[in-house]
Amino acid sequence: MDFEIAAQRLAKDQKSALARSRASRDARAASNKARREAQAAKAKAEARLREKKLQSERNAKIVDRVVQCVRRVERRLGVTSVVASSSSVVNESSVQKSAGRSSPNDNKSLIDNNHSILFAQGWKLQATSIHGEGDKIALPPSILEALTSNNSALDPWGSGRNGRPLAFRIGVLDPEYAGFPASEKMKAFVDGVRETVVSSQQMTPSSMQTSMSSNDTDENMSDGSDNEDNNDEGAEETSTQIEAYLDELSHRYISYTHGTVVEFTQEDGCVGLPEPIARALLQQNSHSMGRSNERCGSRIPIKRTVDPSASHLSSDAAADEDGDAMDIAPMNDSSGDVQTEKTPGHLAYGAFDVPDLAIEITPINSLPAGTDCTFTPTASSIKNGFYKLKDVKAVLEQSLMRTRATLSKGDMIRTWRRGVSFDLIVSSLSPSEFGVVSCVNTDLNVDIGPPDDDDMADLNIKPEHEVKGSGQSEMGQGRLLSEDTAQHQQTEVVTAEMEPNPPQVDLVPEPADDKVEGVCNIQIRGRSTTGENVTGRRRFDVESTMNDLFQYASSICGADPKVLRLVTRFPRRVFTLLSQEDQGQINKDVTLKKAGVEQGQELFMIEYL
Repeated sequence: MDFEIAAQRLAKDQKSALARSRASRDARAASNKARREAQAAKAKAEARLREKKLQSERNAKIVDRVVQCVRRVERRLGVTSVVASSSSVVNESSVQKSAGRSSPNDNKSLIDNNHSILFAQGWKLQATSIHGEGDKIALPPSILEALTSNNSALDPWGSGRNGRPLAFRIGVLDPEYAGFPASEKMKAFVDGVRETVVSSQQMTPSSMQTSMSSNDTDENMSDGSDNEDNNDEGAEETSTQIEAYLDELSHRYISYTHGTVVEFTQEDGCVGLPEPIARALLQQNSHSMGRSNERCGSRIPIKRTVDPSASHLSSDAAADEDGDAMDIAPMNDSSGDVQTEKTPGHLAYGAFDVPDLAIEITPINSLPAGTDCTFTPTASSIKNGFYKLKDVKAVLEQSLMRTRATLSKGDMIRTWRRGVSFDLIVSSLSPSEFGVVSCVNTDLNVDIGPPDDDDMADLNIKPEHEVKGSGQSEMGQGRLLSEDTAQHQQTEVVTAEMEPNPPQVDLVPEPADDKVEGVCNIQIRGRSTTGENVTGRRRFDVESTMNDLFQYASSICGADPKVLRLVTRFPRRVFTLLSQEDQGQINKDVTLKKAGVEQGQELFMIEYL
């Protein structure tokens, strides 16, 4: 009996021990599983942190390299920012903030926060219209103070090594610019940078840290030197960067061109644009660097500069309904057609349209010197007989070189010959990498190219319109202005531009040599009917008539006095010998003194009507 009880107790103890052993084994297994799960979760968290840090470093490196490439291109062109240096703005916190919201395939979100500081910043101004025939704008005096301050390295007067004046990029900012990158070429460039950075990070952590440290050192050195331009990047990579930069500019600006400054007299917050600059911004063509004409003109609102005194005069006229107001007649001499002064840089109220959007003016201190340029005549110029001009070189020298300091691809240059206007489009430039060159202190070789196909179709030009004695059409291969004009002399005679020889007349005798009172020494300069420079100097009694003065000018240039006008400078006055139909009587009896030519000296320039 006792044995059975002992056996049962032993079996019960063994069962309890087995249960405890099984429970302990299960507890140990659960503990190991929990430990493994905890370790796996910890490893995943650490991997996420490492991936996040790697992604952050990758994004920061991509942004850094893109910013450096943009700076490198702008240094090559000489673009200078007028605000704080981008190096002080593109800091670690902004990069991390941008990178924290980005994904590897999202270029826009990667750099969107920094798009406003990637490009050099200029002055944001409102456009007004000014007189002028070239590319010279008017700026406020505050900008002159900023340029001549001790903290500025810009020289507005061009007294540096190349002697060229400071140029400006004049662009109409696009209010719908979504952010960097917006153009296809820049997006492709950023993707290429991303691939390069990702492939460079397939290395050991120590090598990666060394690479990042080296990149930080390069960033610090890039702000003060141009050593980056002498690295191992080939010409093809540099060309790709420039193309991407210009393509992004065409999205940042609706349109843009370049110019220099004529004076610093505008009101603060305003920039004066002459008609050629306003036309380049509003009327783009197939050669323009910005967007196409369809995307440009339809999206730029326009306005006209309003004379602030106009409303005042209107209110005065309304207040004078009783008829008591005094009628003041304009002081206009009957001696000649004295026109309103149109001094370059002065406001031209209501003369032409200007953009009604913010204009960014960005200084450029080292435009490349132009070596070659091709002008394409417009359809109107061909109709006016541009290809029949005998001396195209003289036309360009007189109308272009005296008014332009820069040439941008797509600009329309207006030249004049004997009162007829000829519009030429800048179709190509050399150097061509930036689409803009300087015309100052350089030998510019100019070629006249054939017109666009659309203009040829509009004119219905037939193949038989050829120059006699040659196998080229009138719109053939163009001509280099540096070559001898006689080599390209056309045999056709343009009878519409030929004027009859003036009749031989006896000039009024000069005053006696010892006479000083009432004597004016008059010098006349201009071009003859054959295009040659002519000049003459003669003493006139101020009681002589305007007819005597025009007869003398006719004897110098060989043209009829009725097709001439004499122009003075500073201030500009224009005199025309009016016919009987225009004036009611010939103004040959009007004296020089009555016309405003006083005792002393006077210089007149000959212009053709």
